[in-house]
Amino acid sequence: MKNLDTPLNRALRRLRASASALALATAALTATAPAAPAAQNVTQFTIAAGDLRAALNAFSRATGMQVLADPVLLDGKRTGGLTGAFSTPDALDRLLAGTGLDYTLDGDSVVLKVGAAKAATAAPAATAASSLATADASPLEEIIVTGFAGSVTRALDTKRQADNVVDAISAEDIGKFPSQNVAEAMQHIPGVTISRDRGEGLFVRIRGLGPDFEVTTLNGRSMAVNENVRDSGQSGRNFRFDTLPSELVSGIEVVKSPLASQDEGAIGGLVNIRTFRPLELGDLTFTGSASGSYAQLADAADPHVSGLTSWNNDARTFGVLLAAVYDERTVRQDRVLGSNWTLYPNGIDTNGDGKADSGAVIDASGVRPTLEMQHSRRVGMNAAAQWAPNDNLEVGLDVLFTRLNMHYDEKTYSADWTISKAVPGSVSIRDGAVVAATAPVSVQIGREESDLLHTNYQVGLNGKYRIAGWTLSADGAYNRADSGTPTPIRRSRILGSAGQVSFSMPSSDDGVPSLNYLTADLNSITLLPGRRLEWRTENAKDTEGAIQFDAAHELDWGPFSKIQMGAKYRDRGRDYDRRDLTITQNIAGQYFPASYYDSFPVSGFLADASGTLPRTWLVPDTNAFYSRMDPAVVNQPLTAADQRNSYKVTETIGAGYVMTSLSTTLFGLPLRGDAGVRVTNTDQTSSGSATSGTKAIPVRYERIYTNALPSANLVLELQPDVQLHLAASKVITRPSLSSLGPQITLNSSNTIFTASGGNPQLRPYEAWQYDASAEWYFTRSSALIADFFYKDISTFTFNQVTPLVVDGQSYLLTAPVNGGGAHVIGGELAYQQLFTFLPAPFDGLGFLANLTITNSGATYHDITTGRFFEADLAGVARHSYNLTAFYEKGPIGVRAAYSWTGNILNQVGTNGLSSVNDRAFGTLDLNATYAVDDHLTLTAEAINVTGAAQSQYVNNGIFATYTDFGRTFRFGVRAKY
Repeated sequence: MKNLDTPLNRALRRLRASASALALATAALTATAPAAPAAQNVTQFTIAAGDLRAALNAFSRATGMQVLADPVLLDGKRTGGLTGAFSTPDALDRLLAGTGLDYTLDGDSVVLKVGAAKAATAAPAATAASSLATADASPLEEIIVTGFAGSVTRALDTKRQADNVVDAISAEDIGKFPSQNVAEAMQHIPGVTISRDRGEGLFVRIRGLGPDFEVTTLNGRSMAVNENVRDSGQSGRNFRFDTLPSELVSGIEVVKSPLASQDEGAIGGLVNIRTFRPLELGDLTFTGSASGSYAQLADAADPHVSGLTSWNNDARTFGVLLAAVYDERTVRQDRVLGSNWTLYPNGIDTNGDGKADSGAVIDASGVRPTLEMQHSRRVGMNAAAQWAPNDNLEVGLDVLFTRLNMHYDEKTYSADWTISKAVPGSVSIRDGAVVAATAPVSVQIGREESDLLHTNYQVGLNGKYRIAGWTLSADGAYNRADSGTPTPIRRSRILGSAGQVSFSMPSSDDGVPSLNYLTADLNSITLLPGRRLEWRTENAKDTEGAIQFDAAHELDWGPFSKIQMGAKYRDRGRDYDRRDLTITQNIAGQYFPASYYDSFPVSGFLADASGTLPRTWLVPDTNAFYSRMDPAVVNQPLTAADQRNSYKVTETIGAGYVMTSLSTTLFGLPLRGDAGVRVTNTDQTSSGSATSGTKAIPVRYERIYTNALPSANLVLELQPDVQLHLAASKVITRPSLSSLGPQITLNSSNTIFTASGGNPQLRPYEAWQYDASAEWYFTRSSALIADFFYKDISTFTFNQVTPLVVDGQSYLLTAPVNGGGAHVIGGELAYQQLFTFLPAPFDGLGFLANLTITNSGATYHDITTGRFFEADLAGVARHSYNLTAFYEKGPIGVRAAYSWTGNILNQVGTNGLSSVNDRAFGTLDLNATYAVDDHLTLTAEAINVTGAAQSQYVNNGIFATYTDFGRTFRFGVRAKY
């Protein structure tokens, strides 16, 4: 750019920048620059470290100069700040150090571009800043990176500039996250995999560790979590990502090595979700989208609409933002669920002579083909206001609300056989498991219908004030998540003997079991009599109130560049109430006419799965069956079982920290980082009811524990484009809130009686963790990164199965207990490149790939033998990888992403029950966009293109469960003004 400093040329340049929409005037309060060239001015600056856009606003106000930049260049950028008297070039060098941005002085304007940032030389802090300069500091070609390429570029910038080990995802544009689901976007981060529910990403795993080991925050504040009230499985502290629409999200950071200033509780990692802020978006903005999705298996189309608007005043000291999303989703899942694989340590009789002759063997006991149908409606709203009247004061208000309504409808039948009475000579055993036999069978046909409601809202107010070199901040927030059943869960059951069944259990990668009922017709209304009705209500309330104070001061004291300290108080509570009714009057033993049954609602059940079994069966009409229930039963007093199912857990957590930032050299190489310690005190109270025969006895347990959690993160710049990350920290994960509840839940929905319970005596997980990574950023948008990590867990919790007798009935109780030591060791390899150096049209290609390998071990206790034994840590994926290829050129964008996770051990086989594990699973998703013009874009997306199904296995790969959720296609349009 030629610097002809004339008013006409300056005006023409500004006009061209505005017309092409490639420049943003970040601020210009008053024109106070003197007539002398701006480069010779010396100005007093007090600009805090933080968001680069805000820092450039402050620079503009201090100098009277106008800053011109593409907004995309500033997204996610941070600066080390500036304090003192500096010339304009020196000030810009320091502000832009480590951002990958260069500048050109054009009279009283500063034009920012991608390039080699000039290295500041005067101050130690500037010397140690993360430089993105090339070896000869020659300018780079100015490239504006937008779309998905811009998203991954900004994410890479975040990782590169952080002192700790962080991976990130950035929105492609306002209101356009790179995936329809927040969790599904995260699975493309190295070391991150997801667990799905009805085909949608629900929870995340980080470095192999399950969702129990993660903490989710929203704009740095803890999130309350919704419970899985549909089947009474409780999430504990696991945030359900299906409750948060992705259009409300501007970015996500996955923190793998903590800072002392961040909330504790994550051995796996901390997920911080960021929403949009009005002063960060600039001028008046509106963006909206509308689309329709088609679920192939459910054969249903659903709408999806979203919109975001933002406004700032002329001085850009005040702004407001409002975003909203509405969508619907129809899901069908074809499943075959396993029963309890049971160990017969003395064997079974296979030849009919009355003597066990098989040797020790396990048997599935039965299977349960199930059709699940669900329709959900999700609403999300986010409002924000920001006020920054001057450089020293900032105030922000954030409000988030989400609501997820679901109607769930399950149809199922069970085949529960008695292997001890198998037809002589029919039993086939492979690898110690019964894989085929003919045996007497009991069949239960059931239907469950429920309406479920999840709401979540957070209100946060924060302020920041700068005075005398200090930056003082305060933040207060209240978060609440409610999950419940607006109408009771209703189950209708018919049950009886169905003669004999001939069954075979395949390998888990070879379809589903075959079931041949020799004399029974599952569509006959005369086959089975009524068993009972089950009526359930559940309500879970999770709340947290928190207040935090922080103080930071820039230093020039040897290697120390900043000191930070702070304190936080959190009051967390979980209330869980459940009530069950079992109705047999007017039901048990009776046969019902055809008017009590509906026709089977779908065709092609399990059409893509091999295996021969009944694919249609009787479907009870819920309203018809419940018309026989006496309404007065719902007014009966709570039973002992109701009281045993309910609990309350409260936590009062106080934390304080001190942390210093480092900025120096080591052997002449720039070194930066941080070191600090966080001390937390947890006061935990669990209350509920214990069982004593038919009575429930109120119980209350209290625990108080304190943890000192030191951490350190160092970044050594070996070359301008190569850096080495080292990190060490002590971390904790508190036990799941549901695991701490002193409750017992009894389950006899099938013919196998099981129970689950909590343990208020659980200790928190504690671990030392270490990271070492080498990172080569060979261009701004491309990198090759290798990371090694080790987690030494001194205490952990695992589920143990023990016999339990309640009211004369025997149950198998699964409950968490304190375990011994465990470890996780592994590595991540990530590669990202934009092939901008290729000749057109191939310069629009890009590729991302990452691989994670982990190994784990843990010490378990088998109560049946009293012995300790070694096994893998449950819930850890050994291998996972993600591949993404994309092309963006002109108006066209195409992306293909494949995510694969290896086998996962979910349970540890103790007390005669076999392990149930997730089989390796991969999905392919496709995305295409076409920009009609600068304002309108057409979109198309296909999810799970290959129609992959999920499965679980036991005992050397033998079938446990199968789930097919099919493919989903989405077509839509996005508009932005």
